[in-house]
Amino acid sequence: MLEVAPAYLSDTDAADILGLLCEEIAESLDHGFVGRRYAMSGDRRALHGTVL
Repeated sequence: MLEVAPAYLSDTDAADILGLLCEEIAESLDHGFVGRRYAMSGDRRALHGTVL
C-alpha cells in the first residue's frame, strides 16, 4: 500500500489512489487503509479486528 500511496500523502489524498487500487484487487478501502497504517507504523495493533 505504501508503494501506491506513500506515507507523505494525507489520508484524503491517499483515499483517491487507494480507492482505485482496492477496486482493482476487489478489496475494501478500509482494508487498504489498515494495510497502509500497519506498513507506516509496524504496529500490529493497527490490524486489530481485521482479517487480511
